[in-house]
Amino acid sequence: MPALELDTAIGEYLIPGEEEILRDFVGLFTKHFEKHYAGKDGPARRAIHAKSHGCLRATFSVLDHSENDLKHGIFSEPATYQAIVRISNGDGPPGADTDKIASVGFAIKVLGVSAEKYLPAQREDSQDFLFLNQPAYISADVRDYRSLMRAIDGGPMAKVIALMRNLRGIRYRLKASPKDNPLNTSFWGVAPFRLGEIAVKYLIRPSNPEPKRQPVGLTNDYLSTLVKERIEQREANFEFFLQRRMLDGTEKQKMPIEDYSVAWDETHSVPVPVARLSIPMQPVDARFDQEQAEHLIFSPWNTTKDFRPLGSLNRARRVVYEFSAQRRHELNKTTNPLSSPQN
Repeated sequence: MPALELDTAIGEYLIPGEEEILRDFVGLFTKHFEKHYAGKDGPARRAIHAKSHGCLRATFSVLDHSENDLKHGIFSEPATYQAIVRISNGDGPPGADTDKIASVGFAIKVLGVSAEKYLPAQREDSQDFLFLNQPAYISADVRDYRSLMRAIDGGPMAKVIALMRNLRGIRYRLKASPKDNPLNTSFWGVAPFRLGEIAVKYLIRPSNPEPKRQPVGLTNDYLSTLVKERIEQREANFEFFLQRRMLDGTEKQKMPIEDYSVAWDETHSVPVPVARLSIPMQPVDARFDQEQAEHLIFSPWNTTKDFRPLGSLNRARRVVYEFSAQRRHELNKTTNPLSSPQN
């Protein structure tokens, strides 16, 4: 278990019982992999975001923006990078896309980022950005998140407890459904990061959004069908924004660091465009998805030294994602294809 490091100067604080809760997560995820994947036919999948709707090749272009306080890390100067995009469900074991409260995940792995990493153990020349199709997370902090993890494999009472503890975040999920094509959807990072001397969140929006429309006759896998139909006919472009945390005396309530269930008001702090994601028209390559992309590791902690994850849920993601990736690769007898030899 990694030692908990807190950036109290920017607003982090220890959640009561946090270390015990992180140990509970390891136990819960151990049971999850044993229940769903150990000794079973088929590959072990991610504990969270297990179902892929498609993995696509893309480019990530940093703009020549004039915001000096945002010119840190990958955003410090214009550059274009190759990238991989993974679109997924936002829950545990793969389920039907017709679930009305399931969220959609959107992960970008920017390749060729060789700057010093925040964690020395990170060996990839890359940087990850993770999103959901809602402006705030379902859980406020690790206490509520534990109830969700217990509900994934628990009985009716565990699900009722999770529902009661996460009502505010569930409302965001309900607003995000019914789901449009993921390539015509806005996504939010929901988690704060320290960039230079300030805290920020990130989000993406379609560059040229089309009218929203839900397909008729939904199937269990309709989201992957929508992605395939769109990207095999025309490109998809997104604008990437950073949103500053405003220090005006109301930030602890309106733009908190440790409560992910509060969306930062985009009229109070207008997001600034700093990059562009371009997904060219391409055939959806199921073989690439299954043999390469599904072995990749996406984590907010795959980041550079000057883009530090903040908040108890990011601290939990460090433990959970590392454990999930390790156990998945052990069961599948695979490795991360982007790991350098010394990893």
